[in-house]
Amino acid sequence: MGDINWKDRCWVTTIFLVKDEKVLLTWNKNLQTWIPVGGHIEPGESPEEAITREVKEEVGCEFSFYPDHKYKGDVKILNPSKVQIDNVPHHNKHINLVFFGKISEWKNAEKTDEDELLKWFSKEDLIKEKMLESVKESALEALKNVR
Repeated sequence: MGDINWKDRCWVTTIFLVKDEKVLLTWNKNLQTWIPVGGHIEPGESPEEAITREVKEEVGCEFSFYPDHKYKGDVKILNPSKVQIDNVPHHNKHINLVFFGKISEWKNAEKTDEDELLKWFSKEDLIKEKMLESVKESALEALKNVR
């Protein structure tokens, strides 16, 4: 777990990865539900660096952020879809920078590096599947917006 902490709050980042009109989610055994790929922001990492590391570690695929990051002079503008504060059992609160991304190269992984299941969800699958409402809403938003 990362050391970035404000008392009972940890900084994390997640990403809803889209390919072929499906979104990739991972099974979280602690929460017993589907969640996006992601994890804690480590000391010295930017949110962009953290999610890039997490995607590489967890699923080993290539992706691009959607929308792409922009520059204004020397300033890089990140475009998270939202920042949410999650109440996580045994972790207190996570300040979660949520991104959308588009997978450019997929290696057909079925599990993460931590042996968690990976599953592709279509819009119809998401509507039928029982999961956290915030995850379902963001996954549907990613499918609607990522092109």
